[in-house]
Amino acid sequence: MDSFEKAILSALQQDARLTTQELAEKIGLSGTPCWRRTKALEEAGIIRQYVALLDPRKIGLGECVFLHVTLRGHANGEGEVFEKAVCALPEVLECHATMGEADYLLRVAIPSIQGYGEFLQRHIFGIPGVAQIRSNASLRQVKSETALPLDYA
Repeated sequence: MDSFEKAILSALQQDARLTTQELAEKIGLSGTPCWRRTKALEEAGIIRQYVALLDPRKIGLGECVFLHVTLRGHANGEGEVFEKAVCALPEVLECHATMGEADYLLRVAIPSIQGYGEFLQRHIFGIPGVAQIRSNASLRQVKSETALPLDYA
């Protein structure tokens, strides 16, 4: 990846609404080569999508809870069943298969701690194979970044 591609990615991670012309001016390229490079980054899957980042509190999702989920086992496709079930839940913002004590780590956005209890009852406890859930509620967010470091690219 060359310096122009890194500059494109860096600029778009800060403001994905930049026009091609604005992006080109920002990184020191003319419009057409900038557009071609951006298109190539999209086609290569490096740029997966463009999104708007919302403030969860301002839309009524004031609580963030991390769930450490342990399954009874991994026979009979229990992992696949669990993954399919949580991927269908809009409250689950992230699901990571992990090593260590728990099999999965989920990040869930919910309106309240009471709402979290209802979420567990309605959705998580009913997934076959779930043996244990440990929850950690976020007291406050210290850092939240969506921009990936490009030093390794």
